[in-house]
Amino acid sequence: MKPIERIAVFIHCKKITPHAFEQKIDLSNGYFSKQLKHLGSVGSDILIKIYQAYPELDILWVLTGEGQMLKEAGQQGHQIDDTILEDFTNKYTSESKKLKKLENDFDKLQTSLSDKEKIIGLYEFMLNGNPPITSSSSSSSVKRMDA
Repeated sequence: MKPIERIAVFIHCKKITPHAFEQKIDLSNGYFSKQLKHLGSVGSDILIKIYQAYPELDILWVLTGEGQMLKEAGQQGHQIDDTILEDFTNKYTSESKKLKKLENDFDKLQTSLSDKEKIIGLYEFMLNGNPPITSSSSSSSVKRMDA
C-alpha cells in the first residue's frame, strides 16, 4: 500500500471527506482525490501539513505502513477497530482492482470501435466508391477524407 492509500484509510477512519481534509491542510480542491486515483506520491511539504493538522497521525505509518496509524498519545477516544480498518483496506483493494479492469476493458472497447469504424469505411468505399471515413483521435466526430 502506498502512502496516499494509507492517508485515504486515515480519512475514512476519521469519517471526514476528502474535501474537508484538503481544506484543513490547505490543498487545492480535488488534489487528494486525483493523487489517490493515480496512486501519486506525497511530497514532504504535504506530509508536513498533514503532521501539523493531524498530530495524532503517525507519519512513519503513513510513509512505511509500520506501526500504528495513530500515535499512542493521540489514541485516547480514537481507538480504531482493526476489523474496520481491515474491511476498508480489503474493500479499497477490491475496488481498485475493479477500476483497473474497467479501464482496461474501456481501452479494448475503444480499439474495437476504431477497428469497426475502419471496416465500415472500407465497406462504404467498396459500395459507393466514396473514400473511407476516418475518426480524429482528438475528437469523437467522424470526418470524411474528401471533406
